[in-house]
Amino acid sequence: MKKPATKASSEFFSLNLFKSWLPFLETVQTYNGTKFRLDLLAGLTVALVALPQAMAYAFIAGVEPQYGIYALIVGSIVAALFGSSRHLHTGPVNASSIVIAATMTPYIHQENYMAMVFLLALLAGVFQLGAGLFKLGNLAQFISSSVLIGFMAGAALLIIINQVPNLLGLPQSSGLTFLNNISGIGENIARVDTAAIFIGVGTVLLVLTINRLSPKSPAGIPYIPSYLLALLAAAGLVVLFGLIDKGIVVVGNIPAQLPPLSAPALDLTTINLLAASALALTVISISETIASAKSIGSLAGDKIDANQELVGQGLAKIAVAFFSGMPVSGSFTRTALNFRAGAQTRFAAVFSGILIFIIVIIFSPIARYIPVAALAGVIMVLVTNMVNWDHVVITLKTTKSDAVVMLATFTATLLFSLDTAIYIGVGLSLVLFLRKAGHPRLIELEYDQTNGFQEMKPADKRRIPEISIVHIEGDIFFGAAEFFENEIGRIASRPGLKVLILRVKSASCLDATSIMGLMRFAENMKKTDKLLVVSGVTGEVERVFRRSGLDKVVGKENIFFSDVAVLKSTKKALHRALEYVNSKGEGEYRVSLFYDRPDKAKVNK
Repeated sequence: MKKPATKASSEFFSLNLFKSWLPFLETVQTYNGTKFRLDLLAGLTVALVALPQAMAYAFIAGVEPQYGIYALIVGSIVAALFGSSRHLHTGPVNASSIVIAATMTPYIHQENYMAMVFLLALLAGVFQLGAGLFKLGNLAQFISSSVLIGFMAGAALLIIINQVPNLLGLPQSSGLTFLNNISGIGENIARVDTAAIFIGVGTVLLVLTINRLSPKSPAGIPYIPSYLLALLAAAGLVVLFGLIDKGIVVVGNIPAQLPPLSAPALDLTTINLLAASALALTVISISETIASAKSIGSLAGDKIDANQELVGQGLAKIAVAFFSGMPVSGSFTRTALNFRAGAQTRFAAVFSGILIFIIVIIFSPIARYIPVAALAGVIMVLVTNMVNWDHVVITLKTTKSDAVVMLATFTATLLFSLDTAIYIGVGLSLVLFLRKAGHPRLIELEYDQTNGFQEMKPADKRRIPEISIVHIEGDIFFGAAEFFENEIGRIASRPGLKVLILRVKSASCLDATSIMGLMRFAENMKKTDKLLVVSGVTGEVERVFRRSGLDKVVGKENIFFSDVAVLKSTKKALHRALEYVNSKGEGEYRVSLFYDRPDKAKVNK
């Protein structure tokens, strides 16, 4: 029996709504054995790389390695199930880890230290989930790449300087700023541990050698997991030579268990302390995640739903907060690896989380002997991928404002707290943008002998001195209204000028402030026996003129609408201007305007 149309529509709507909240259901419907095998292989490939990374990033964040592992297991699974990308891999990442460290260092001796870390993850998760639910997925496009490049470069340098004491076997300094670390290294340089240097530098060389000599996939990915092997080799040396008794610091016990339940520090005082840093963490995560998902998605031919991705990332952060994990984010490196390793669906990331747990169970007895110096060496190698030097060069060369924003953010990252550095970079980029937006470009045009309009040079003389044609490019909004009114006023005040033609074809965003400025200008032109003519008026601008009453102030006979033929309305405006000048007895101009054959037109006096 056929279902009623209304019932069928209701069921269809409910199913689509259900799929939007649980996007993995659509993947399940088309899943098969071939996809399973490819996803499992990709998951294993990523797991072997992600596990040592998670330990290293936990170390950067100032928490024990297991908290990075728990975050990796839970975060990779939850984000994959609820995001939109089939390749995005989520877990601890470099940039977020250094923000966590900078935020939490002042509270490191508090009893509820880890509960505060979990709260930081929870707050960032709530912010990011809210951004997704309120459809703010495009928020990332308002964060200048100059800010992110400067922040990443500064964070990379901070991480390197922060790990130098571990590489040299020195005690860590009390602060995380660049100057604190440099000072701490200088004060303790006489206490350098030769064995720690040997292990740390040896780890770096081993990783680089394996990466160089390892057979690689067609995509250039080494088949041998260099980070994992280097850490296990370092742990083997510690056991073999009894280096713990000789003062080598190791990471200690890593529990071979499922991520245990945890309770974030849910009190208002702590929430107030961490809210600003959680917001900065969210800003960084949104930028990294969307950039990673979209860049790999474009290679795979996938369409990424930015809002759904934020929902997935928000839920992942919330989940790790209650399963003993540090804050997580989308990782470009692991996402690219997942794609290149042949992942077919979101379940590749899910399998990686499961496989990481299995690997931890197998290797936890020896993992406790991993020396801190070896982790520092791995971090040194990982950090080199944080900064894209080609992007740095492009940013420095493109515009002065880009270079200023990048260098200011870089400097702020070294001198201030990292959340402050983010806000300084974003704030400065917005100020410079508004300054640029507040100065629309006004180009004075000249009517030449071939009936064309060309930009006038400062030394040029107008062939018709009584008429000025000004082409406007940019947004004429409240922030630009005063500049715009002053500039056209300056042009209109020239001796002998009788008509000002404003070409507004490329102008946009006119608002009440700019309209009122134009009204004042038009009235002043009338009082001084001058004429304002407007050409290139589009439908949007015409509606603003009509609703505000500006069309009546200017005069409908002085407004010329944009035409398919380029500059046709401006030619008509020029004709109107010439009529006005001739009517005032300023001179007799004869004009022939061939709209379709500009090479035939002439202006003579």
